[in-house]
Amino acid sequence: MRLLSFRSHRAVAVLSALAAFATGCANDAASDATRTPRAATRVSEASGETIDLRGEPYRPGPVTNSGAIVGRVVLDGPPADAPTQPAPAPCADSGNGGDRIADAKGGAGDVVVWIANARSGKATTVEKRYDLDIENCPFVPVVQAAVTGSTFNVFNDDRELHRLVFLRLGKTDTLTTMPFFNDGQVVASERLASAPGVVEVRCARHPGMHAYIAVFEHPYFAVTEPSGTFRIDSLPPGRYRLMAWRRGLSKPVDQEIQVTAGRDTRLDLAVRR
Repeated sequence: MRLLSFRSHRAVAVLSALAAFATGCANDAASDATRTPRAATRVSEASGETIDLRGEPYRPGPVTNSGAIVGRVVLDGPPADAPTQPAPAPCADSGNGGDRIADAKGGAGDVVVWIANARSGKATTVEKRYDLDIENCPFVPVVQAAVTGSTFNVFNDDRELHRLVFLRLGKTDTLTTMPFFNDGQVVASERLASAPGVVEVRCARHPGMHAYIAVFEHPYFAVTEPSGTFRIDSLPPGRYRLMAWRRGLSKPVDQEIQVTAGRDTRLDLAVRR
């Protein structure tokens, strides 16, 4: 998860995006109005994955004698064959180029890890603004997580023509579309984090581009580092269900764990390749 940094060379673009959003999300509306039938057809195929991130009603409150869960997610199964073809050119349809599936020691990066039965605990972050960049066609980050009610600033940092489509994973309903036609553009939207669930990001012009946004109603989640490590802290003592999901899994890995006051509880998980 990467909070938005207001870089100096983007300040004007960000302010323009916020102004457009404050007047009724004009950019989102314009993108919906200009949707072409071909683009809509191209991205309407559901992936078959349906990940439900809705949990029990969550109530923030004081947390005393909290504990934490630390661990590592690794890949299960034999190593995949090393690719023999050359790296794809920018925006090639063969892949996004940004997935951190595994490091050299089998750690799985870009895995979303969360507590499924969190009922109460620490408050959600005060700063609810995130960014998603297009940098030479790959999305950065490819996978991130946020809380409901957040705003996303989507930046285009290359000169390719893009038409981004945001869908609920496994479904064909479109949350919003964003056309980009030059570098330096930015669109702000609250639609992406309006409800819990996994949002899939695609480009109608470049089918190999994908990104994922996991949206939660509570703050107990993490995205693994390239080595597969993660940490979820400030948990009230108790027994929890820890879930882990990465792109390509039809359902998350589920593991029960006991959190002890004042201690780090270690839990390593394996997900299939």
